Amino acid sequence: MHRQRLWIAWGLLMAGDLSMRGTSWLVHTAPGLRFLANYMASAVVLLAFLLLLTFIRRRGLFWALYFLGVILPLLVEGNYFWIYRKFLSPSIFSIFFESPGMVASTSAANLNLPLMAYLLLLSLAAGWLLRRTASPRRWLIIPSLLVVTGLFTFFLLHWYSVINFQHSSFAFYSSFTENLFISRDKKIHPDRAPVPSVPSAEERPNFIFVIGESQVLSHMSLYGYERSTTPLLDSLARRGDLVAMQKAVALGNKTRLSVPYMLTGLEGPDPQGAFYRYPSLFNYLKAAGYHTLFISAQDLHWGYLDKYFDDGSIDLLLDGSSFSGNVDVHKGADDLAVLPHLFRYLQQYGTPFLLVYQMDGSHYPYNIHSPDSLKRFLPEESPNCVNAYDNTLIVTDIFLARLYMFIQKAFPDTWIFFSPDHGQNFGGLAGRFNDNFKPDVWHNPLLVFPPVTDTLHREELPEQRARLTSQADIFTTILSLAGIPPAYPVDGISLLDSLHAHDFVTCMEYMPTFHNDPSGIVVDTLLQTLYVDFAKRAVTDYRNGRSYPYDRLEPAIRHLLDTRLQRSGPDSLPPPSRNR
Repeated sequence: MHRQRLWIAWGLLMAGDLSMRGTSWLVHTAPGLRFLANYMASAVVLLAFLLLLTFIRRRGLFWALYFLGVILPLLVEGNYFWIYRKFLSPSIFSIFFESPGMVASTSAANLNLPLMAYLLLLSLAAGWLLRRTASPRRWLIIPSLLVVTGLFTFFLLHWYSVINFQHSSFAFYSSFTENLFISRDKKIHPDRAPVPSVPSAEERPNFIFVIGESQVLSHMSLYGYERSTTPLLDSLARRGDLVAMQKAVALGNKTRLSVPYMLTGLEGPDPQGAFYRYPSLFNYLKAAGYHTLFISAQDLHWGYLDKYFDDGSIDLLLDGSSFSGNVDVHKGADDLAVLPHLFRYLQQYGTPFLLVYQMDGSHYPYNIHSPDSLKRFLPEESPNCVNAYDNTLIVTDIFLARLYMFIQKAFPDTWIFFSPDHGQNFGGLAGRFNDNFKPDVWHNPLLVFPPVTDTLHREELPEQRARLTSQADIFTTILSLAGIPPAYPVDGISLLDSLHAHDFVTCMEYMPTFHNDPSGIVVDTLLQTLYVDFAKRAVTDYRNGRSYPYDRLEPAIRHLLDTRLQRSGPDSLPPPSRNR
């Protein structure tokens, strides 16, 4: 009976870990050989760990180790999996140590109390049984330790390892250990290479680059959504006043990944922090005599976005705290309230100008990002329901339309570009929000509003809308329109370049502006994706779920990734070959 208690405790913990994943996820995933291999290995590690605990007779020490090894991982991973349909990634630990208050508040807002109670009772029952299990023979200590450390180390490093396919305890500490191994550049103040002298900006167009927040292409009527979420933009598109790029890919799935790289024309992976050395869009246009403005509705202090570009090249740098006293990581100043201030600053500084504006946009919780007077899709059953989200797009639609109408009257020779930092996922097997690489996260809207005065480009640009596009292309397009050649090779290709195009682009987390999480995807012209785990040197083809070692990547893709993995600055490598 004493020995049976160990097996019963082990079975209870296995049952709790599997049941918290949900039936649909298990039906979809469990039959796979990779899941079975990962889960069986982690289950053996759990059993060996429980066996070791039976040797500990001091009650306090037993429960402390049991809490750290079993209860804590089960509760944390269980609630995270309920939201995102995945376990914690290494970068989540870095975010927690960087800002524990923010992580705690976000977790509290998404806490599933019934699930937590169920997992806690189950794990306590298993611990109670384990505590009453007689100690086995002492010679089992060494084999158990070897099993725990050997399998843990093997799956930590091997390409076949998948955290989401493992037991929660194993997955939790695997991510934590990988987080400790990942090299991170803690530099905040960039040391950017100089920009050569640029001729005066006389007779050059103005530029406005609107960086959205979490707007999803598939929920915009401009891109075919059945609801009329963007009626004003739809009208502008019919008139030929805007071009909606069809295959635009985000540079990263989080703000601190995509926004910095959009403004330097680079793609990831960038583990060595080449970003810190390349000149920014502000550097180039300031050298050409432009007035440069960087205004955000959000808190630019989060993630040091203000410090990344505050190097003397920006004439006006403001964030959401300049317009509202209630700005936090989830909610910035209201975009429609900030809009008149943008008009005022543009008139104050005059032409030629570059304005980069970061929107409050559609960040979760969605319901607080649209005023009651503009909510068209009701009822909003919950803060993060589809109706609440779609109402945020009404605000984006009005904001961009009003901005365009003002600019065409006050500064007709102005190009406007719009693309969000990333999108959002709405559930299913991938979970919610943006901590994943599902299409609604990386396949983003990218809108171009050519000036009415530029008839040539208004006619030519629509021919490019079906091409594969990276958000880094906005950077290169602006330089091209301003007549400024890049001083150093960049990854973006101008949207006006009819001779060159991408065969594939990347959406990465492997950049030091976030936490250098060694993962990302490669997207081809058919919008098919390969997921790359750089730490384990593993590749997964999302079309069929098959995985293989990194060394078997298509040579052109591997060459591009390897070149960027080695790149530390603009002069560190010869120009990489174009992927065409």
